Amino acid sequence: MYEKLLDEAEKNGLTVIEKYPFISPRIRGLCCDDTIAISAQIDTEAERTVVLCEELTHALHSYGDILTDARMERRTREHIFDRLIGIDKLLDAALEGCREPWEFAEHFGVPEEFFVAAMQNYRERYGTMTKLSTEKGEFILSFEPTFHVRRLFSSRNKKRMIRKDNAT
Repeated sequence: MYEKLLDEAEKNGLTVIEKYPFISPRIRGLCCDDTIAISAQIDTEAERTVVLCEELTHALHSYGDILTDARMERRTREHIFDRLIGIDKLLDAALEGCREPWEFAEHFGVPEEFFVAAMQNYRERYGTMTKLSTEKGEFILSFEPTFHVRRLFSSRNKKRMIRKDNAT
């Protein structure tokens, strides 16, 4: 994903400085005009992916002084969660066997802390559970107490299953 984000930055005319020596260790990344700088102190690709995605989102979708606009920062964060994880891809990862936060984080190539923050954001946005319809079927995604997925069956399918079970 990191390489895709670098390609997107280049296609949008942005220069990315991948290892900028910020004086403060608190600065992980910065976007100014058409340049994105990522701190040299970030050593994992997972964290670099999150920082680049955040700065790229700021570069393409933000305007004005975002440092004092909490609402814009929240929207940016939600955009990043949806882009790097996303509710549909979250379902796919669960169907592929991910169960623990670290498994999901590894699957998506993000730090575990980022995944946990995304799950908290999804709980705030969708409540404790939400229904999701895909080409694979209908599912209930539960966010509490831990994330899990249940497949919904239509009443017609349930009757067919009951008949099969009773026939044996």
